[in-house]
Amino acid sequence: MKKTLVALAALAATASFAQSSVTLSGNLDFAYSSTTGSNTAYNGNTIATTTGTSSTSVINIRAIEDIGGGMKVTAHYGLDPRTLANDSLGVSNAKYAVTTTAAPANLANTATGLGRDELFVGISGGFGEIRIGAPNSISLNTHQAASPLGTGVGSGYAFISQNASVTTRFSRSVRYDSPIMNGFSVSALHAPGGDGANTSSTTTTGGNTAGTQNSALASNTTGLGEPNARKATEFSLNYSNGPLNVRLASVNFAAQDNPLGYYGIGAASLKSATTSMIGANYTFGATTVYAGYTTGDQIVGSAGTNDGSTVKATRLAVKQAMGTVDVIVQTQNLIVTSAAGVDGPTQTLVGARVDYNLSKTAVAYLGYQRLDTAAAYSAATFAGGDLSTVSVGLRKSF
Repeated sequence: MKKTLVALAALAATASFAQSSVTLSGNLDFAYSSTTGSNTAYNGNTIATTTGTSSTSVINIRAIEDIGGGMKVTAHYGLDPRTLANDSLGVSNAKYAVTTTAAPANLANTATGLGRDELFVGISGGFGEIRIGAPNSISLNTHQAASPLGTGVGSGYAFISQNASVTTRFSRSVRYDSPIMNGFSVSALHAPGGDGANTSSTTTTGGNTAGTQNSALASNTTGLGEPNARKATEFSLNYSNGPLNVRLASVNFAAQDNPLGYYGIGAASLKSATTSMIGANYTFGATTVYAGYTTGDQIVGSAGTNDGSTVKATRLAVKQAMGTVDVIVQTQNLIVTSAAGVDGPTQTLVGARVDYNLSKTAVAYLGYQRLDTAAAYSAATFAGGDLSTVSVGLRKSF
């Protein structure tokens, strides 16, 4: 009897030492949106998870194991269901990407209706946390600190990321976040990238989605050399204490002589590009104010390559909580300066959203944004003009 009790006690001790849990969570956001403006290439109405929404739809699977000594190991896999949710066949239509000024693309079937969101394995403890795979970027977190609209309608996230060195996440990267000490912490991310020459006999370069390096891989017959993203490094100093949150970040993309692979824009050599960012917010009572500033090299300029142009962008926002209703107003502007030092027109984006909180996990909302490129619309290039989007949506997290 005593041996049985000892064995049971040892088994219980082992189980408590290696406790693990698997959770399923996520978010689904649909909106009806209507877009009008002088840039008629993007005018139209749609119901989708990709246009006019207030948040990103995602399905998260996470496993966490306590390995003792205050340390935990995590596996996180995020699935992006948006194209599958829109059409059931993974059909996407770039015509309704109304925060960009690129030519609208034709309808195209993707290989699958499910994309990949954030993905990593990580280990955490008293030293902080290390994540390997495709964790969210530091520049995304810095943007979020200055944007109560997140990356949704009116936020201008694509507006910034298609010009400055801002990327949602890097494939094949490692990220470190330190412990918080007196409100201060640091974060660092590195993507080794690759710059090997293309070795294929025939190559068709895939497209590049603004703000991400998870674009279609170039197709070929005999190989791509090193099909990796551009080498990149991010660093931030963070402060979070009570009502004040501040992130000061630096992003650097290395020069690249062979711009193929996941960043495959099929252009000439790319120069190094560096961007500095600050994002901050402060809460007093039911009001939170936000501010952000971005300055640095334009990541991709004219002719598909960065030509020495620079970018400056500012953002101001306020969020007011009134019982079950949140009112958010945000404005930002962006100026591209040529390599010769000539300022382009001031492009502006104004966004607003009213959230009605049905519960802690369900929100009905009304969204609005207006993009003004301060340039006349060109039917030849699908560029310039202005666009206004009004949306009504519902999101539910779980």
